[in-house]
Amino acid sequence: MAPSLVRRHGPVLAVIALFLVYVVNAWTPSHYGQTAQVLGVAHAGPVFGKSRPIRSDEWMVTTPYFQIAAAGDFGPRDVISPYHEPLKAFFALPSRDWSMALKPDLWGFLALDPAHAYSLHYALLAAAFVGGYLLLLRQLGCSPRLALAGSLILFLSQFVQVWWTSNAPVLAWAPWPVAAFLWRGPWWARWPAIAVAVAVWLIGQLYPPLILAAGLAFGVMVAAFRPDALRPARLAPALAAAAAGAYVAWLHYADLIPVMAATVYPGQRLSDGGGFPPLQLLAHLFPYLVTQRYEPLGLWPSNACEIGVAGSFLPLALAVFGDHRLIRSWLTRRRWAVGMWLAGMAVLLAWMLLPIPARLAPVFNFVQPYRMVWGFGLLWLLGFTLMADAGDWIVTRTRVAVFLGLAFAAWAVSKLWLAKAPVEFDRFDLVVAPVLIGLLMLRRARPQWLGPRRLALLAVLLTTALTFGRFNPVQSARPIFQRHDGVALDAFRAYAAANPHGWAVAPGVYGAAINGAGVPAINHTLLQPQLEVFRRVFPDLDAAAFNVTFNRYEHLKPTVQWSPTLIQEDLAAIPPDSFATPLALELAAQPSAAAGAGGAVEEIAATRLGPARWGVTASGWSPWRGVAAGQRLRVALDPHCGRIVQGRAFRLPRPDIIAATNDPANFAAGFGARLVVETARDLPSFPTGALRIESIDPQAGPRTLAAAGAAGC
Repeated sequence: MAPSLVRRHGPVLAVIALFLVYVVNAWTPSHYGQTAQVLGVAHAGPVFGKSRPIRSDEWMVTTPYFQIAAAGDFGPRDVISPYHEPLKAFFALPSRDWSMALKPDLWGFLALDPAHAYSLHYALLAAAFVGGYLLLLRQLGCSPRLALAGSLILFLSQFVQVWWTSNAPVLAWAPWPVAAFLWRGPWWARWPAIAVAVAVWLIGQLYPPLILAAGLAFGVMVAAFRPDALRPARLAPALAAAAAGAYVAWLHYADLIPVMAATVYPGQRLSDGGGFPPLQLLAHLFPYLVTQRYEPLGLWPSNACEIGVAGSFLPLALAVFGDHRLIRSWLTRRRWAVGMWLAGMAVLLAWMLLPIPARLAPVFNFVQPYRMVWGFGLLWLLGFTLMADAGDWIVTRTRVAVFLGLAFAAWAVSKLWLAKAPVEFDRFDLVVAPVLIGLLMLRRARPQWLGPRRLALLAVLLTTALTFGRFNPVQSARPIFQRHDGVALDAFRAYAAANPHGWAVAPGVYGAAINGAGVPAINHTLLQPQLEVFRRVFPDLDAAAFNVTFNRYEHLKPTVQWSPTLIQEDLAAIPPDSFATPLALELAAQPSAAAGAGGAVEEIAATRLGPARWGVTASGWSPWRGVAAGQRLRVALDPHCGRIVQGRAFRLPRPDIIAATNDPANFAAGFGARLVVETARDLPSFPTGALRIESIDPQAGPRTLAAAGAAGC
């Protein structure tokens, strides 16, 4: 009985065993190892694999917000950051409110420690993804084992893996509403199932581009392969049930949606069609064509995430190993379905490739062309998975040679012609060769184990797993939710303790990582705007500039500069003056004869405020130990050039100075200064060389930090 059970349900049992091992060990796919590096935390990296900087959406945003939610006992507000912003976001966080009933992947946080609950969160979403697409493929007419293989190939595909750690909910719950709709169960169970599935999907992650892209793909697949489900008597109540689920999600988001809809980004973002690189589409057939391992070949601006498609060798394997007579018969019997499927892909391709104005494409204009690749990839892979069920396959020496020849040809085109790389066989492109040959050898030894189709599908699945399936690491969640010491983290902690506000203010981009580690920091990723905070801090900023800079989802980067600026659509640089630890500033008429060594002025910048009037900022460091009375800056301007009207100075943390001096007392060695200067006459540029800056410490005495070149007055 037991051997028979293993033979019949071996793959399912293996998945269950992997699930249990994963959760018991509190493993996750998180790239938290990058957070650990940034914060100077040792021995907190992956158990297996490599964390990747490109996944900053997760290690700088998603994971820190889970840390913040756990630290606040899943309350409604952030209890760590200085903003104390609401914790309702476009992605679900564990919470103690009614919405938790519709966050099944987060139920573990109500019973388990945060580390195991976070592991269970990802494990359940992976199971939901594979299980959901398995059910959907079965509902569309696919055989059980092929449906499982197709679901696993899709899960391990490049697009899913590169976006998984920050977009798992919107990817995992997507197939469940349509699977519930296609379910042949009684109406009194099917309708509530549709409503619940829709609510879970939308509450799990409200990210319209991926929701709409998947919805368009599912609509085409149902119309093509299950038109019987579109009878008005069945469709109308199903749409009502879906609307009920969407309404429940709206009740959850009712206070957030108006806020985000009014933002400059992403609320006012509408996209035109076109601009998607046509060559990238071929990666659906030759999945390694435009990448070198995980990175793009550099043929156009992209990165390891944006280059991703839901491609695999499955279509190529079907074309080579499929029984062409049976495939033709399958296509002939389903002319309408195949025509609808091809038409759906053509419509999505048109949006991706053609310059269609946003105003002419409602619904589509919410999906950037490079996000519609997800909808196209779903249509592509689901369709070929169904087609692969058209009878058994044929594996011969000739067909193996053709398949491997095409794979090698794609490698040559990609790496030797497009990338112009030297010959190197350690490439993802060629992994399929040893995998397929190894399975052929196994088949010769145990022919009853591997039929032709199973052999070819297993080769595709293993190749995908060994390549794109290794993008995410195996990271223990235990370090994520533990208190750590580290060079940077200790500096931020000490600085916050010395700051009258109780905040860290760290130059650089940290996302929400510092707050996630339990240290209140102005550095943050604001999931919704905090306009009142910044209007108090920057009352004189022009209303239009203020709205553009702060009315958005954004990372905040404290930067010594005159006024806030938007660096990119989700990153703003803000002057730290009002948030940082104050530093006494002495305005002198003449520079002194200070001679101490150490420290530097690293940058001086000037902004014209009016005729002969300048806003000047300066930043650098001095080897102050701790924060103590008497520590100050002395600033002097060559009197021939003009005079300093007013100024202020402040301290900043500098973990790099601690690392260089091996002295933790240098935690606030950085400084910034902000000066209003009137020059003796109107000049085309400010003479930065006329400015002299000294640091003064009661213990070490004065130090000259800058005498930068000629005054130029």
